[in-house]
Amino acid sequence: MKNLFKRLFGKHKGVAPDTLSEAPTEFSLEEQNLNTLANAICDVGYWSWWVTELPELIQVEFGGTQLYFPPDDPLNHPSSQIAIRFKNPKSISFLTKRKLVEGAENWFDLLHQDKVEPITCDYDHFTFTDVKLMNEIIHQAETIQTIHGYSPRESSFMLDKYKLVFWAGDYGMAIAADELAVRSKEGFIELIQVPAIHSQWWEYWKRYWDAINTENPLPSNYACEVTIPIANFRLPNE
Repeated sequence: MKNLFKRLFGKHKGVAPDTLSEAPTEFSLEEQNLNTLANAICDVGYWSWWVTELPELIQVEFGGTQLYFPPDDPLNHPSSQIAIRFKNPKSISFLTKRKLVEGAENWFDLLHQDKVEPITCDYDHFTFTDVKLMNEIIHQAETIQTIHGYSPRESSFMLDKYKLVFWAGDYGMAIAADELAVRSKEGFIELIQVPAIHSQWWEYWKRYWDAINTENPLPSNYACEVTIPIANFRLPNE
């Protein structure tokens, strides 16, 4: 595993909240689940890979997520890898915040080829549902390299059913598609399952920190280590 411990986290990242607020009631159940998924990915997660089988699909992979998938071996920590699969994509673009220097145009190919380090997701700039934030991110982009379909700056982009727009450091993506699916190493996950899997991660995180200075600590876990406890932390639904 590449070294992911050199990162510095802002005030929103890597700190357990006092409580986890419920999604606003104006969101549909699917939007609430997508918002939970986004938070579970971008709090301390990183963008690790992507692959396409055009025109059928694009898959974007993330690690360090706050989603709990029990390990096969108790000597190992739980897997944090998930893939977001978009079927029948309408628009796929890679974004950068700065103008690319000559020779750097293929940065996203290097990520696909595992030739660069995974990139930390930006907590405040990662969304499946927030059209205002999507427009903000797209407006911030100095370069937009569209590899399939139309530019995210076209009005039709926001009309598509499923979207993902995010920054990860100086790099990002904008995707629009007809279908979205979530996959772990064990198989596909229904969106309705995401809140429970996220809550299970927080329960695991509490066990991790309760045991960290004992004779029987749990196997070292990146996402737990960088999510720092604060006083009077309460798990969801406590």
